[in-house]
Amino acid sequence: MTTAAGFLVVRAGVERYGVDLAAVEEVVDLAAPAVVPGRLPAFRGVTRWRGRHLSVLHLGALMEGATPPRERGDTALVVRLGGQPVALEVDAVVDVVEGGGASVGASPAAGAAGVWQVGGALVTMLDLAALAERVAEPEQGEVG
Repeated sequence: MTTAAGFLVVRAGVERYGVDLAAVEEVVDLAAPAVVPGRLPAFRGVTRWRGRHLSVLHLGALMEGATPPRERGDTALVVRLGGQPVALEVDAVVDVVEGGGASVGASPAAGAAGVWQVGGALVTMLDLAALAERVAEPEQGEVG
């Protein structure tokens, strides 16, 4: 799951998530996204990044299958889901971990590769390929 480069630990709500550093294209300050309709509950809107529009998905809401909290985070990770860059809104970048941490088991969350202990905290490690599949799934009744 992680590379020799390690992983980034972020916080979304009360949860901590780990993202393979090799998968993070950039950590950006997130301006207020333009609100446009979207089919995913976690979809916050769109933002501009390097001359293109990116979908903004609240990471915690995406993992829980919920809507984003009222308060907007001001940080996002630009990652690729299904080959397309997206901005994953988070509350904070907590740490960069290079080789530290130990797997403590599986995670029941869709889009998670497992749970690791990093320092004294449990971190849900993200599986971006599984998240991409989840984002691409048509809703019930929708023809894909």
